[in-house]
Amino acid sequence: MESSSSFGFKKSSRSSSSSSLLLTTVIPVALLILLSSFLFSNSTHHPHSSIPPPLTFQRPPPSPPHPFIKNTCTTTLYPTLCFNTLSSIPINLHHDNRTVTRNVLKFTIQKTIYRLTNSRSRMAALSLKVHQENNWVQNCLELLDLTQYELQESIKHLYDDPPPYAAIKNLLSAAMTNENTCIEGFSDLKRKDLNQTRLGRYFQRSLTPIMRMISNSLAITNYLETTGSSFTFKDPRLLSKGVNRDHVPSWMTAADRRLMQTTPKISPPIIVVARDGTGNFTTIAAAVAAAPNRGKGRHVIQIKAGIYKENLVIPRNKANIMLVGEGMNATIITSNKNFVDGYTTFTSATLTVVGNNFLARDLTIMNTSGPEKHQAVALRVTSDAAFYHCQFISHQDTLYAHSLSQLYRECAIHGTIDFIFGNAAAIFERCLILVRKPILGQKNVITAQGRLDPNQNTGISLQDCTIMAAPDFKVNERANFSTFLGRPWRNYSRTIVMRSYLGDIIDPQGWCPWNEYSNLNTVEYIEYNNFGPGADTRKRVRWAGFHNNSKRDAEKMNIQSFLHGADEWLKSTDYLPLCSGLYAKYCKTANVQKL
Repeated sequence: MESSSSFGFKKSSRSSSSSSLLLTTVIPVALLILLSSFLFSNSTHHPHSSIPPPLTFQRPPPSPPHPFIKNTCTTTLYPTLCFNTLSSIPINLHHDNRTVTRNVLKFTIQKTIYRLTNSRSRMAALSLKVHQENNWVQNCLELLDLTQYELQESIKHLYDDPPPYAAIKNLLSAAMTNENTCIEGFSDLKRKDLNQTRLGRYFQRSLTPIMRMISNSLAITNYLETTGSSFTFKDPRLLSKGVNRDHVPSWMTAADRRLMQTTPKISPPIIVVARDGTGNFTTIAAAVAAAPNRGKGRHVIQIKAGIYKENLVIPRNKANIMLVGEGMNATIITSNKNFVDGYTTFTSATLTVVGNNFLARDLTIMNTSGPEKHQAVALRVTSDAAFYHCQFISHQDTLYAHSLSQLYRECAIHGTIDFIFGNAAAIFERCLILVRKPILGQKNVITAQGRLDPNQNTGISLQDCTIMAAPDFKVNERANFSTFLGRPWRNYSRTIVMRSYLGDIIDPQGWCPWNEYSNLNTVEYIEYNNFGPGADTRKRVRWAGFHNNSKRDAEKMNIQSFLHGADEWLKSTDYLPLCSGLYAKYCKTANVQKL
């Protein structure tokens, strides 16, 4: 809000002369009376009268935007909104380009935070007046809090030299995904005929402009990233700063890498969970609750063999948690929340990870709801996270890679419909992907990627994986069900399958449309150097967004490029360990090679 000084008024000083005081008092009053009489006498002015109507004052037209802002805003999806957002930017555009670029992006994100904060306050107040038959409104408000946190973290990165634009895009992509997830949750409730339609529409009207502001922030970030080297950082030595030459995620320490690479013997463990009472806790949730809030160092929780029936949440204030089991067939976390029983997809997970910089290895996460229960998530990840030698089992929507950056190495994922889905930047390397038997009338779809915006750095990348039927999905039953590699959940959905074994279960078309949610002309679906009976691409879909054996497309979605320096951070053996034990004969039958 502008102060009164901005309108040009000045406070008058007191005069010592009484005549001066009289003049300054009487004359303005007389003028005010005459002016009022004139305006009143002309308030009903006839169009043919010789007396002109009262003067009307209009604001001068806005000055044309600075060329830099013009060039920046024209790269966004919502340029008018961009111009309006930056119309009052309080910076000197004659400063050096480095200062200009940072301040333009910072100002845009700050304006987004301001609008988000106001909208959240109104939503919270309104939700108190509405009868709630579920907890989705509270979940939605928590998503908005998470969005605010990610936007604030984006601003912090702008003070680095040079700014890590990849990290900023990662955070902004997650922030936009949160807003969309909130809106989608109300759609789920509407399908269940709960009395939430009016509230859901209000949330959608409030959040859509914020999503567009985040979209513009993403576009500006992308513009600065692609043009910054030409006019912002003149010193080439600056460009090499912050590059991790060990190809590990920036949030992982050398100690973290050792924990993920070596045998799962933690000496000494910080916390031990054992159902038989021989550890520090008998439940994993209690161990997580006892972990330090916002801990800076790695907090390891070792989980002894056993079945732990828990709906486990790693909250945002519990960062740097690591769960270590005694083997994926020994340490099992299980629950059975699902859509039919009243939970949204987002809230049905057995394990929910929100706390950042999360690690897990050598355990299984299950949702035991049957296929007739529809959406039943085993794992939902809303953070930077990595999993090694873990197993995820459900039917529909097994693994929800919701947002931020995620790496899955030598894991097993079981499911039927959209069982690897979400809008994270998610890499699945050397994983075993097992397609289960669905119920009659259903078709199997392995991936459903939800990229909303062309500037989001998100997607699903399956690399050096094995994709085949689950052991209990018999050959004589497979003819009754089609199985596809994926379907696009949103207009800019992006998925790649590269250097992987595709079993005979894969439909010759490879991919299937999802017209309710996406435009096939803007999606990005890639296959590269796959092998096996399901890898024949001669009958694949003819979408504009489908590409086959494009090396350039493959390179931009490999580990080092896609996760911006995560290659080789897990140095494991040179074979696929999941093709041993229970799965050995199936891998042998499929002639799966060492990957």
